[in-house]
Amino acid sequence: MKKLLTLATLLTTASLFGCASTSTAPVTYMENHSEAYNIAHAGGLVSDIQDTKVPADKVGSITESMLKVGFVGAGYVNPQLGMTNWQTAGVNLLDEMLQPDSHGARNSLMAWMPLSEAGSTEDAQTRLLSHVKVSIAAAMDEVGASYETIFDKDGKLVIQFIKSEWNCPEYVSGKTELDDLCRVRAQIFEPRKAASPAFIAGTQEQRYIFSSGHGRKYQSLNLLISDNSTVPEDEVYATISKNLPEWTYLYFAPGKVSMDNGETIDFPYILNNGEAKVFVIPEA
Repeated sequence: MKKLLTLATLLTTASLFGCASTSTAPVTYMENHSEAYNIAHAGGLVSDIQDTKVPADKVGSITESMLKVGFVGAGYVNPQLGMTNWQTAGVNLLDEMLQPDSHGARNSLMAWMPLSEAGSTEDAQTRLLSHVKVSIAAAMDEVGASYETIFDKDGKLVIQFIKSEWNCPEYVSGKTELDDLCRVRAQIFEPRKAASPAFIAGTQEQRYIFSSGHGRKYQSLNLLISDNSTVPEDEVYATISKNLPEWTYLYFAPGKVSMDNGETIDFPYILNNGEAKVFVIPEA
């Protein structure tokens, strides 16, 4: 246990000081890793990010089960597929190793914005936050929730949404507690301009890169939900992702996304245009 805690401390320290490389050289695709792993690595997510190896003849069925709409009843956590759950597979070490600033333990946003979208890195920051705001609004319309922006300044955005079926109430001064509200919170920091990996952009062209390797100043989009609410977070996140630009990716940590049955998704995954990518590779 002492060795585990020491390793966790080292990983957290590295994350706090930006363990991801600041080199302008683009990341190359690693064939021995999943697409999800490669995207995460390119976006600065390194510590506690890893693939799980499964029998080669099970990859298709396991992945298909994990990618079911809403992830409800995912066969990945069902012993009939020859797998235990993510924790006992040795990947979700949240209880013993992952610290608050570990890349693998937090939800993050990554993006590779074309230079044609903005005239400067400051403009790019504003533009991405605008894309996020529009995508949230579109998602709320799709799920039938009303909403309003309650904060939008300095790269930070908070939108409250209201839907009685999910027990997400409207705010009433003097009656409603802040913790009872349902909100979407996003934070976008100024990007850097560098060459994008070919497997992201198609070519190694210059783009505005919004990476999330920093311990504190990382891009994020999170639902803030009351314990009394029944928001199907996986569906809401997928709907938001579907409305984001195709060059935007959302990483979700194990245990950080709830389903409509109240259970959480035990494995990490990445959403891009509403489609999930998982950290699974076949055994050699």
